[in-house]
Amino acid sequence: MDQAWMMGINLPMISDGQADLVLSRIMQMAVVIQIVMLIVGVLICCFGLKLVRVLSVFAGLVIGSGIGTGAALGLGFSGTMIPVTILLCTVVMAVFCCGVRKLGIFFVVLLHTTGIAASLLLPGIKDITQAMIVLGVSVFAALLMAVFAVIKPELVVVIITGISGGLSVGTAAAALLGITGNIWVGYGISAAAAFIGIWIQFMMQSRKIGKNERVYAERMKGQVSRESEVEKARRILEEEDEETEKPKSSKAVRKSSNDDNDDDDDDDDITIITMS
Repeated sequence: MDQAWMMGINLPMISDGQADLVLSRIMQMAVVIQIVMLIVGVLICCFGLKLVRVLSVFAGLVIGSGIGTGAALGLGFSGTMIPVTILLCTVVMAVFCCGVRKLGIFFVVLLHTTGIAASLLLPGIKDITQAMIVLGVSVFAALLMAVFAVIKPELVVVIITGISGGLSVGTAAAALLGITGNIWVGYGISAAAAFIGIWIQFMMQSRKIGKNERVYAERMKGQVSRESEVEKARRILEEEDEETEKPKSSKAVRKSSNDDNDDDDDDDDITIITMS
């Protein structure tokens, strides 16, 4: 009872019963959001590389909406042109990020790295100047990691999604357990979740590589066996050709020897006739 008074919230023109009802609904929504955040964090932490296409689509939606908003405001659009421009840029970027794998990975790593750096560096900062500096450093670090992700996509995606998902899991778990007062507990849960998620992703990736190697080895083995069968068949044909040629050559030799004998007999007949 009187939850609004206990939380120090004063809601004008609303009775105490209505205020308690509003706050209970807000708290229920917060619990639902934390549960969803926990589930999404587990999926990203453990299956980030498997879900990279889905993450690329969401990254394209975020980047596209930002580009569309900037373009609409920069070009001075008004009325329905603003949402149309934002929607067009959002759809185009989502399609590009889904279709071009490295482009999607670039933006996925960019957004997740920015979120990681901001969540680790922003807590406790009250000065707006320091906050802007931290955001600038976070974006710069995110750009470096995104460029490196284009070169080594699997390695970077596994590490970044593992850390990002682990932070989501730690934050949501700490909120659900009611231990948000101690930030180090949340960091501990996040570190454990990130370690487990990265290990799971590397194990799945190593199994995938091993499976591909086995498939390649079986394919090469089949190719080698086919080549050996072809070579064996060629040798058999050569041996058959040699066997068929040998009788012909022997027949030719016998025929030539018979012709020589006939010539000798004719010579003998001629000799006997001259002597008589």
